Amino acid sequence: MENEVLISVIVSLYNYKCFIKDCIKSILNQTYKNFELIIVDDCSTDNSYEKAKKFEKKDNRIKVIKLDKNMGYSTAKNEGIISSKGEYIVTLDADDMMIKDSLEVRLKAVLKYNVPFVYADAIMVKNDISLENCYKLDIKKIRKERTKIAHYDPSYGIYSIHAQGIIIHRDIYKKYGLYDENLRSRSDREMWWRLFGKDKSEAYHLKKPVVYYRYHRDSMWRKRKRNKTLDQKVIKLSEKAYEMRKKNGITEKNTRFLKK
Repeated sequence: MENEVLISVIVSLYNYKCFIKDCIKSILNQTYKNFELIIVDDCSTDNSYEKAKKFEKKDNRIKVIKLDKNMGYSTAKNEGIISSKGEYIVTLDADDMMIKDSLEVRLKAVLKYNVPFVYADAIMVKNDISLENCYKLDIKKIRKERTKIAHYDPSYGIYSIHAQGIIIHRDIYKKYGLYDENLRSRSDREMWWRLFGKDKSEAYHLKKPVVYYRYHRDSMWRKRKRNKTLDQKVIKLSEKAYEMRKKNGITEKNTRFLKK
């Protein structure tokens, strides 16, 4: 039965004290209840960690981990995955939020289509919108206004996979390894290349928004948009990491694996 399947939700957190409350509440509000929420604080310098800990005290499905020093997005996400117990894993940035049936529709998709990896769309929202106001949005109307939704474009293949909209079986991380911790950005892209090949995507695309993706000044996406030179440098690093694994194979020498 679906409700017997445990989903692990991994949230990487760094200095998002103004967003973490809405992020956590959106997960707790899910129609699908059999999940664990693992929040990994990447040594925040504001009170993000303390805010997350307050939720941990109220709900035993929540576990908050604090890294001893700032290690970067990929390491924080990996630590959460390693600490997880779920059969399926979902990742979410601490400044984003889930639509109420986000976990339910993704789980139904992986079970219905018998695939280990599903990805879905994301509604782009402004930084000052509250979770309650997100719930009031007319999703059907937004889907017609394509500029407001991060959606799949077949011409871009895996470049269109939205990292916040995935659900992935934990065996994938056992077979193909975890995220490259040398990449503080674009590690998701390198992972998709690793799984599906650089020029094609074999994952199932769920044509439905499942998350609210905030775009704001401090988001990684906006920083890359503002600094094209940096973005190209990061892309080249991710390509180099992919080519290295393609040449030498995915081994314990070049990749950290999920063991359990």
